Amino acid sequence: MISATIGQCAPKPSSQAQCRPSTRGPIKAIHASKGGLQQACAPAGVPQVPQTRCRWAWWRATAAPADLPDLDALLGDLSVPEIDADLASLQTEQGAVFDDEGVVVHYKNDSRALHALEVAAAVADRSHWGRLRLAGEERLTFLHGQSTADVKDLQPGFGCDTVFVTAQARTIDLATVYTQGSGVLVVVSPGVKEALLQRFDKYIFPADKVSVQDISSKTCMFSLVGPQADQVLQRLQAGAICDAPYGSHTLLSFQGKPVIVAQGGGLPGPGYTFIADESVAADVWRVLTAQDGVEPMGSDVWQMARVMAGRPAPGSELTEDFNPLEAGLYHAVSVQKGCYIGQETISKVHNLSAVKQQLWGLEMAAPCVVGDQVQSAAPDGGVLGRVTSYIDTPDGRHRALAYLKCKSRGAQVELEGVPVVVAGAKGRVVAPPFLSRAFPEGQGEPEAAAASSEELAARKADAQRQKEEEEAAAAAARAEKLRAMQERLAAWQAQQQE
Repeated sequence: MISATIGQCAPKPSSQAQCRPSTRGPIKAIHASKGGLQQACAPAGVPQVPQTRCRWAWWRATAAPADLPDLDALLGDLSVPEIDADLASLQTEQGAVFDDEGVVVHYKNDSRALHALEVAAAVADRSHWGRLRLAGEERLTFLHGQSTADVKDLQPGFGCDTVFVTAQARTIDLATVYTQGSGVLVVVSPGVKEALLQRFDKYIFPADKVSVQDISSKTCMFSLVGPQADQVLQRLQAGAICDAPYGSHTLLSFQGKPVIVAQGGGLPGPGYTFIADESVAADVWRVLTAQDGVEPMGSDVWQMARVMAGRPAPGSELTEDFNPLEAGLYHAVSVQKGCYIGQETISKVHNLSAVKQQLWGLEMAAPCVVGDQVQSAAPDGGVLGRVTSYIDTPDGRHRALAYLKCKSRGAQVELEGVPVVVAGAKGRVVAPPFLSRAFPEGQGEPEAAAASSEELAARKADAQRQKEEEEAAAAAARAEKLRAMQERLAAWQAQQQE
């Protein structure tokens, strides 16, 4: 547990953040079990304990938002369990092959898993991702100043994506925020949790009403993704969450333990994230993988899906070489909310239309490797950029991500469909579905209307002209000063000769 403090820079409030807007409606209060669907009869926030191991009870708080049950119910008096012992045994029975960190690489089913992901549904164990809980009165204010999205006014039961960046607006990680009644859950990518904990500890002081807790070892996390993910939840008689906006979440009672279920599975399209008490991890996994058409998928297939979808990852597309606008993460950024780490640079890049490279997808005819140059296939084309991620699929597809130059002589260049050559192989530029090139409504240009490219060019020209005039005036002043000094020197020399 880290006790923390808020910095002096407090971002101004704004309307409810919706980093991935959706037309889906609110979650309804329901109680669902294997036997049927009925209205919830327990008080808001009080789970009904199921009688059988596959009975599910869902509810949505109908009381005040502050009464919404949250991770306190998950954590309780738990001690750290034996991590994934039962879950690992079940996954081994399903054919899992683990890496040295205990992460499932594959289930010897990559072809079936990728096919299910594209036409039905697949479930991935993302328990190795970090889960940090912020508590205290100033938790949202603190997170608001630490990341790029407008999170300060998020209400319990809602969520959004946000980006952690350096003071120079260089990317660290793309995270997902879920607000609770008395806490905030922040899901971060593998390998960045410790760095973020150190960062939080640096920016918080003892007098502030914020605390940070790493709950990764006490919980598991699964993602159900694919075009039939909605149908899977409906078969579990939990379909009300299907109509909720991205990031919305509620609680499910499973074997007397609460499970958070959230809209969005980490990839584009229908998907859901389940965060559960570690003690019921194996049984939740068993129920999900037992559904018709659902295949378990390991980290290899997740990587294939990530690259084809265009989700940037730390160490590849999220590094100190790139900012979140270049990374196509406009949906997770606000330039209106006020002061936050990296805000000044991001606003400057946006206002001056200074994004000179963008993250794009590549469809290749042959394999390539990370670091390969991407060249335009045009006769007079040069180097556009370099490959940051590459995968090939069991059915022979070759896909990559690359940052590519998007301006020529100061003008924006349309890259989608452009033919390229990488390591001698032909390919073309594609637009991955995960990436965004425009801010969410209300989070972009803080003026009444965003300036056109012509207006921005005019502003830039005016600024350059003003700079040149100031430099000319300064040069003239220096010349006048030098002339006066020379005159005084000549007068003194004349006096000495008399």
